[in-house]
Amino acid sequence: MNRGTYARAAWLVPMLFVVVSSRGEAPRALSPGQLPQDVRLGKLRTLDDYFPFTPVDSSQAWEKRAEQLRRQVKVATGVWPTPTRTPLEPVIHGKVDREDYTVEKVYFQSVPGHFVTGNLYRPKGKSGKLPAVLCPHGHWNNGRFVDLGADEVRRQIAQGAERFDPSGRYILQARCVQLARMGCVVFHYDMVGYADSVQLEHRPGVRESLNTKENWGFFSPQAELHLQSLMGLQTWNSVRALDFVLSLPDVDASRVAVTGASGGGTQTFILCAVDERPTLSAPVVMVSTAMQGGCTCENADYLRVGAGNIDIAALAAPKPMVIVGAHDWTQEILTKGYPDLKNLYKMLGHEDRVYATAFTHFEHNYNAVTRSVVYTFINKQFKLGGKEPVIERDFKPLTIAETDDFVAIATEEIALRKALGRDFVAREPAPGTMQVWPVHANSPTTRA
Repeated sequence: MNRGTYARAAWLVPMLFVVVSSRGEAPRALSPGQLPQDVRLGKLRTLDDYFPFTPVDSSQAWEKRAEQLRRQVKVATGVWPTPTRTPLEPVIHGKVDREDYTVEKVYFQSVPGHFVTGNLYRPKGKSGKLPAVLCPHGHWNNGRFVDLGADEVRRQIAQGAERFDPSGRYILQARCVQLARMGCVVFHYDMVGYADSVQLEHRPGVRESLNTKENWGFFSPQAELHLQSLMGLQTWNSVRALDFVLSLPDVDASRVAVTGASGGGTQTFILCAVDERPTLSAPVVMVSTAMQGGCTCENADYLRVGAGNIDIAALAAPKPMVIVGAHDWTQEILTKGYPDLKNLYKMLGHEDRVYATAFTHFEHNYNAVTRSVVYTFINKQFKLGGKEPVIERDFKPLTIAETDDFVAIATEEIALRKALGRDFVAREPAPGTMQVWPVHANSPTTRA
């Protein structure tokens, strides 16, 4: 373009401005009333929408899809790049001796200053390397300490959901006891904000004091923008729980299962999505094409873009997986979701490794009937040699005094605060770091 052309173009600019201004309208790219074709302007998806599986037509296509989705889940939960594995400093104490198993109290630090708490069940009379089972739990009242009560367990027994009183009152202990009796090392650990996990509330929402430019915490816009969430912390707790279990000298790393119900089901399939070390997954009353998880601990930004819980659970393929539904959002699992998983496993050459059933005459649960399905599947896949179907026996429940770690953890936390000079004021992490627990500005970051 020569100088004359530039001059003519410059002359046209004010004329165009005059024309636009005279009409009193701003310049438009589209006609009045017409919106761009942008998915962000469409209806927002909610956790109660329909989330069908995204099918693939070859094992190569699934490998590519799985790699992309696994990365997405890791990014969404804040564990990509992988946080630095700081020393767990585990404490195992307070052994309770039963006839054919033992139970011990456990706590360790998933990141410096944040404690993961739980109970370690071990079989007696076993030698060599043993299979291990991680048992996260869902939103049961009091979490690991749940007690259904005398009236409720009678109702459950009458329905055929439970078999024994009083042990049927303690449905989470029941799972751990039976798995230990089958020869497994079992770690039953707390969700954030439940039982002994008292450092953070489970779902406090945005807190005014932790929603400022200088001081911010979970649920604040700053935390969300940094992909730091309660779900991310729980996911990292599960990863470190797996680290802990695999550090035990009597555990066989080739036989590691994860099972939980409801929110524990979410923790199950999320852990198996971000960490490839579990060799069997058993998410109960959670995986479906319907409701995707009703708590902040089950949702994170970016997590379900173009995917749902069936897709995420499928990341465990072709490792063994058992899914159990109930009269809740999982009631259609046998016709919506499971056929897709069955086809995927068949395509990968392991159709016999996936199984699902649904007991739609029971409400949302992890009752004795459902537990028997999971026990039997684990027994078969891990070649434990038990008679099938595996049926529970009665047991003597642990008291809260025999299972809780509150006093021990409180003592250690006070000492840790003094040692690190913590004032527990949340702050924005330095670039390239991940801060999941409020710390003093001069204390070490938790992720390099």
